[in-house]
Amino acid sequence: MRIAKLNQRIEVLKPLLTSDGYGGYSTEYEKEIALWAEVKNNRYAEKQAFDSPSAINSVTLITRTYSEIQKGWHLLWQGKEYEIVSVTRFYKDSTYIEIVEYEKGV
Repeated sequence: MRIAKLNQRIEVLKPLLTSDGYGGYSTEYEKEIALWAEVKNNRYAEKQAFDSPSAINSVTLITRTYSEIQKGWHLLWQGKEYEIVSVTRFYKDSTYIEIVEYEKGV
């Protein structure tokens, strides 16, 4: 991994279950850590499902190894919040994070 390519600032948000007062729980997210990342690839696709157009934006980010990140957490990048759909550690010095954004009615 080349340190100079880590040029995007991201914040990893950890889910917290809080009681909603009615016997159930709601999920809120709090900042776990801020990291520098490299944007590896960006895939954008449009599709038609149930007569409704939608778009899927899939991005892979590479960061230094941080073993606490898990699938289902959220990530704040460029002012938008994304859901982490995959966390892979191919090498001991880096972590690959795949995030997805869904847009309705494109």
